[in-house]
Amino acid sequence: MSSYRLSSRYAKALIQLAQEKGLLEETSKDILSVDNAFENSAELRMLFRSPIIPSDKKLAIAQKLFDGKLSPLVYQFMILLIKKGREAHLHEVVNSFVTQYNVIKGITPVKISTAVKLDAAIVQSLIAGLKREEKLDTIDLTEEVDESLIGGFVLRYSDKMIDSSVKRKFKELKTIVEDNSYIKKY
Repeated sequence: MSSYRLSSRYAKALIQLAQEKGLLEETSKDILSVDNAFENSAELRMLFRSPIIPSDKKLAIAQKLFDGKLSPLVYQFMILLIKKGREAHLHEVVNSFVTQYNVIKGITPVKISTAVKLDAAIVQSLIAGLKREEKLDTIDLTEEVDESLIGGFVLRYSDKMIDSSVKRKFKELKTIVEDNSYIKKY
C-alpha cells in the first residue's frame, strides 16, 4: 500500500473516532505535539524508523515518553501504529490528519514569502483581500522571509500560487532578453 493511502486511512480513522467521541480539538493538539516531538529529535525519528529495533522496545519508549501526557485516544493510536509496524509513517499520518482536519473546520493554510518581514497591517490587508476574493472562511497563515525574492511576495494556498516577486520579474526579463523577442525581425 502506498504511503499516501496508508497515512490517509489512518488519519481518517483517527478523525472519525475523535469526532464520535467529541474530542477532535484535543486530538488535533495532541497529534501535533507528538509530531513536534519527533520533528525536534532526530534520534527519536531514526529510532522509530529503524527496522532493526523491535516493536516492543519502541512500545516501551513510547510509553515512557507519552503515557499520561497525551489523551488516551492519541496514546492508543500511537500504540496501534507501533503494533501494526506503521510507526515510520507517523509524520505522513499527521500531515494527512491536519489536511483532513482543515477541510472539516474550513481552514485554508496560506504561506506568504517576502524579502523582508511585513508589517502586520499589510499582512491583514492581504489576508482580507484573499478571503474576500476567494471566499475563504478561516486562514492559517505562515510567514516566511526569503531574501532571494528581492522584493514583492509569493502567496501559496490550496493548489494556487500568486508570485508577485521582483525575482520572478527579473527571470521574465532575462527570458525576453535571451530570446531576443524585443528585436524586430524583417
